This record gives sequence, C-alpha cells and structure tokens, in this order.
Amino acid sequence: MAYSKADLINELSLIRGYRTYLEICTPTTGNIYGAIDRARYACHRLMYRCPETFNDGMPVDLRSQDLDITECAAAIRARGATYDAILVEPFHEYEPCARDLGVALELLSRGGTIVVHDCFPRDEAIVVPHFIEGAWCGVTYKAYLDFVLARKELSYCTVGTDYGCGVIRLNGGEHSSTPMAQRAPDRLPEDQGQVGERWMSLGKDYDAAFQLLTTHAGTLLNLVTVEEFLAAERRSTPAPV
Repeated sequence: MAYSKADLINELSLIRGYRTYLEICTPTTGNIYGAIDRARYACHRLMYRCPETFNDGMPVDLRSQDLDITECAAAIRARGATYDAILVEPFHEYEPCARDLGVALELLSRGGTIVVHDCFPRDEAIVVPHFIEGAWCGVTYKAYLDFVLARKELSYCTVGTDYGCGVIRLNGGEHSSTPMAQRAPDRLPEDQGQVGERWMSLGKDYDAAFQLLTTHAGTLLNLVTVEEFLAAERRSTPAPV
C-alpha cells in the first residue's frame, strides 16, 4: 500500500513526539481525519465550504459555510492554541491555498511541522486553477512553492508520495538546528538559484508554472523519497520522552 499523508503525520508523532494536530480542509479535501492516531494526537478540524448539514461521523470543531475562515482562525487564537502538526488540505484555488498556509504558520507550535498535500501533481488535466468535478489538485503546488520560496525563515522539502506531501518548518524552532531532508548532491543542478528566480517571476501563469515544475521538480520541491525523509528525521531528532 502506498505511503499516505496520514502515515507521514502519524510517523512524525512517533519520531518527534508531537501531540497536537489541526486539519485545515473542506468536505472534498483532507478525508484522513479518521486515520490520525488519536492515541498520540489530540485532534481538531477546521473545515470551510462546509454546510451545517455536513456530517461524516467525525467532529468538525470549527466550521465555515463559505471560503472565509477568519472567525475560525480567530477562535483558535483566542484560546491561545497552537499545534505540533498541521495538515493543509485547502480548496485548491490559489487564494485559499495561500491563505491557509499563512494561517497554519501562525498556529504552528515551536518545532512543529506543516504538511501540505497535492504539491507534486503529475497530470496537467487536474491542475486547472478553478474548481472542476472529479479529480482536481488545482494550483496548491503553485501556492506552496510561492510561499516557501518567498520566506527565508522557512525550511521545506517535499516527500514524493500521495501526490506530493510538502513539509514546512520554521528555522530556529526546536530540533531545527539539524537540516531538513535534502536531495543527494548528485541530484542538485548547478542552476538551482536561477530556477527559483524563474519560478518567482511567473506570477499566475499557471501553464508555465506546471511546465517548469515538470522539468525541475527535484530542484523546486527539494524532492525526497519517503525513505530519505524518514531516515533524515530519525537522524536529526532526539528520541521523544
């Protein structure tokens, strides 16, 4: 069975001792809330585009019926809550994706990790920027890369499984003195900086962005395998108490 985003989040608890989890999602994204290990995590879910009648048998702690999550995020801040692991499974248009990443960063605990889904789509037919019925990754990958490449205070890599799981951390947090998983040196192109600059110059030319991603995925995404990621995590992280 393929390694999933839920597997990744559960493994982070084992390796890093994480205990709190927030899922930012919609009724049509995420869909792993029941797979998070509740023996390890205290879990909350913020769901938007979510009608009052929606019920999948699991709690929706914070609910918005439209795209706006201002009140939901404010309610979390009012409690002073932060989270060790946050899954960002946004509505896949650019603005909600970028907004959700910003909210997740604000709510992240010291030493915590943001996991972003759909960061390495392979099929051009499902990366259109506006909603389509059926399989749809939208432009989450574009918002993700714009977000991490514009912020020097962040470290990131992308685990090449389950349509690409982006992993984001703040530099300077607990355990962050050791590097995030990195691609092997022989996979680093000489023009790494130039590729990043080209990416940031694309704006919302999504066709060009997908082509550049396809050509330079390893460079842009800091793409690693599941095995590379987990090995680096275990080497760099003290065993949880």
